[in-house]
Amino acid sequence: MINDWDNIEIFTENQSTLTETSYDDGNSEYMTELKVPVIDFDNVKEQYLQRIGCQDESLTSVDALLSKAHCNVFIEFKNGSLAKKEVRLGIYSKIQDSLLMLCDITDNHISQLRQCLDFILVYNEEKNPSKSNKSKDYINDRIMELGGKELVRFGISRYDGVYFRKVHTYNVEKFEEYISKLK
Repeated sequence: MINDWDNIEIFTENQSTLTETSYDDGNSEYMTELKVPVIDFDNVKEQYLQRIGCQDESLTSVDALLSKAHCNVFIEFKNGSLAKKEVRLGIYSKIQDSLLMLCDITDNHISQLRQCLDFILVYNEEKNPSKSNKSKDYINDRIMELGGKELVRFGISRYDGVYFRKVHTYNVEKFEEYISKLK
């Protein structure tokens, strides 16, 4: 069953929090202080590859999997700039590698996961400023919100409806607001 992931051993062995999975080694800082329980998907990847005997270190994964009865979300934290194409391609690779691992671990097809799995890229707004000013961004966000849509940045929208039910790009503040609504 898609939402019955609580009993999957590799997930129960890799429990963590949003705080821990948001840690940026390069800057020695956490992107969020939220203590919400999640699955550390980087650790899941390592354990998964070990179990299948794969030595390929080029395979990548998203940071976390939030799994609740009504909501499953892959979460990737990016504290640096997303301006370079190579960085964005790395995120796309993490999405694809993680999806394939999740399909194998949960014995689901992408078409099944698409019904219950979302993706969120959490980015550092200071390191990824919008090309317009804050007032214009606010107006654009409100217009899209009134139209029942959400602005998805960094080319991630390509996966909306293809691999995921919904795709989001949030700065830390909007991400924490999103998480607070899940409780």
